Amino acid sequence: MDEKCPMMAETSLEDKAIAEGAPRIKFGCHTSKESLAERLSSGMLAEFRGTCEVLANACVLLEQMGAAPILADGLVAGNCAAVLRDNDEEMLLVTRSGKAAGKHPTEQDFVTVQSFDANAWSCNFCGYPEMRPTSDTPLHWAALMRAQRTFGWSERPLVTLHGHALAEKEGLRIAEQLELPISHDETLFSTPEDVEALMTLFKSFPYPQHKVFIRRGHGFLILAESVEAAVQELKNLEPHFEKR
Repeated sequence: MDEKCPMMAETSLEDKAIAEGAPRIKFGCHTSKESLAERLSSGMLAEFRGTCEVLANACVLLEQMGAAPILADGLVAGNCAAVLRDNDEEMLLVTRSGKAAGKHPTEQDFVTVQSFDANAWSCNFCGYPEMRPTSDTPLHWAALMRAQRTFGWSERPLVTLHGHALAEKEGLRIAEQLELPISHDETLFSTPEDVEALMTLFKSFPYPQHKVFIRRGHGFLILAESVEAAVQELKNLEPHFEKR
């Protein structure tokens, strides 16, 4: 499910950027002056806490399975997101930027994103002090908050899992053998170009017929209707991850 492309450089754009100390987050982050308890309704706050618990376990699995390797800055290359809903209000729950290896996340490692402005390339979010949303927030927002409406998918995904496996070299060849949708061009993470490449995949390979997508040089993105379903998709891929 890929067009013929030139061979990828030995070092991906992402690895190079991290090694050079470039900022992970490349979009504006505007934090709420209110605390989570003040900003979220009681129903949304309860959903936030419950979803954090199951997503934290998924984050641990990403690392344990080799789906989220350690990058040059010592942080884990993987994250996740889920839609939170209470009555007519929706928010996106995402992992915070910068997960340390071997650490089991708590609810303090998650933030809620209220909006993402693709024109201004910035988001409004609420979380615990000093926490910012993952640098891959634009990808998660596109997958869970935009794609179904944009492409008229028959179902809407509510959870995403992202890891940097299957993105280059042997991993990319495995993804090709599995006939997973793979983006044509390599783009730098956390940028508009990265989201545009993902949306191009979504246009050609709709959900739920396709649930695993490969961003060349960046990693895989699993879309699912629940955390449990996303974890099952992750387990299906586990034999193809490189354990480190």
